[in-house]
Amino acid sequence: MKTKIFISTLMACTVAMSSCSDFLTEDPKGQMVAENYLTSQNSLDGAINALYAQVQYSINGSHSLSPNWMGDDITALTSGNKDVYREFDSYKVNDNNADAKSAWNTNYAVIKAANFILNNIENVVTSEEEINIGKGQALFWRAVAYFKLVRWYGEVPIVLTTDLDFTIGKSTIEQIYTQICTDLEEAERILPEAYTTTPRIANGLNNYINKGAAQAVLAAVYMARAGYPLNQTSYYEKAAQMAKAVIDGVKKNTYYYKLETNYKDRFMYVSNPYSQEGVVAIKFNKDNPWGWSGLDSWHSVCQAYESVTNGGWGDVVGEIKFWKEMPEGPRKDAIYGSDGGKILVEKNTYKDQLINWYQKDSNGSFILSECHPMFRTLLYGGGSDGSAMNDYNDREYTMNNGICSQTLYMVSYSEVLLWYAEAQARSGSVNEEAKQCLQKVLDRAYGAGVDDANNYASDPTTFANKCWKEHGYEVAGYYPALVVRANDQLRMDDLKNTFAARQANTPIEVAEGISLKEGVEMSGTWDESRNYATIPSFDADLNENLK
Repeated sequence: MKTKIFISTLMACTVAMSSCSDFLTEDPKGQMVAENYLTSQNSLDGAINALYAQVQYSINGSHSLSPNWMGDDITALTSGNKDVYREFDSYKVNDNNADAKSAWNTNYAVIKAANFILNNIENVVTSEEEINIGKGQALFWRAVAYFKLVRWYGEVPIVLTTDLDFTIGKSTIEQIYTQICTDLEEAERILPEAYTTTPRIANGLNNYINKGAAQAVLAAVYMARAGYPLNQTSYYEKAAQMAKAVIDGVKKNTYYYKLETNYKDRFMYVSNPYSQEGVVAIKFNKDNPWGWSGLDSWHSVCQAYESVTNGGWGDVVGEIKFWKEMPEGPRKDAIYGSDGGKILVEKNTYKDQLINWYQKDSNGSFILSECHPMFRTLLYGGGSDGSAMNDYNDREYTMNNGICSQTLYMVSYSEVLLWYAEAQARSGSVNEEAKQCLQKVLDRAYGAGVDDANNYASDPTTFANKCWKEHGYEVAGYYPALVVRANDQLRMDDLKNTFAARQANTPIEVAEGISLKEGVEMSGTWDESRNYATIPSFDADLNENLK
């Protein structure tokens, strides 16, 4: 981000760094700056800056998002240092899993930074409008952090202060959702519809959260509450109302959100770095030490293959079954690459050649050590020496340095359209607007006229399930999203079916004469506890109430 927030950078960094500490294990002397720090508009801006730094930490890499590997769209390799992902992938997460700790820590750091603002904002001497803006940022991001945690771990502690409490217990899932809704509903009430000045809006995107973003996330939260495990189905109607508020705001030009003409345009890092399809967008700027922060995003290198591509880590690869079942069209080409997802090899025997990810050599052995489709949604391309930077295509090298200033889209407008259509149908009826919302997504995914929303509209359940499936395709492999495929599956109590399918591991024909199995194997039997990760031992060992 090229804009700056002119604050006391020393104070802002003090807040940011102190909120990185472990949830329970920090030294109390290292807590945030004194409460009387937050008294002026300048210090409030600094505290919000620190909050957004924590938001960036919680999403800028794959390790704090590993719980999203529980979905049936992405998988982990069976070799190397991918065991932290494999445990989520196999629904058996140990309490010493380093990524479970990272996901836990980074989100409680967001909560602590938000609590610092909320506990002290009444001391700030400024206008009521500014109080509401600051309070709204903190309420929103605290709710988002708990929304992640409750879907990843189930019952977790609700912490509403910055104080240490070694006796705190876990709250029920319903209590956590009640807190999330309380925070978001208040944020939606007090936040403005639009901002007019930098740094709150820049490059055509909101940097601060506005009312539309709160409405969109409320729709997602209400849908989650309507599904498993609470099954409070009346919330589908409320979800439809919130999603429609966003859609109506777009129609009235209150909100700038739009559906990109081409699915791939959502992810064009160079030609379209600030897509207005982003309803909740997190910007990064690795070259500017005093914007939101000096943080960067490294997701591009996470998606790039190891060994055959230049510097890729191979943290996230595609599940074969999901790839096989996704209907062909421009969306699938954008997600997995055109030409059947061929990969440009940058090293070894096949250097500078395009190969199929399931291709065999002259001896009949697979060229890749493990065969999986490769995602493209977070990649960017450039020259072999890293001197150029271009939008990714199949015949360009992946950049040597995968660290970049990508904008990450936690919620996209296409998702809001699908949430409205699904929630409306699960409320009991398929109206004309629901059909129109689904149709817009279908036309972009497959081409105009290829798939007709009316084909599913005679039965609300059939229509809703179609929307649910399409949402999974929209976010396939895009694990920084707030609602990924794993979250959709949890809501529909579907993770157990993925467990069963993986356990059977029936060979899948990927090309004529070539059938493949998934790499990660399942063990044991399914029970509901496998829907969630175990609370990390570094906190649970200090507090028996967390076990």
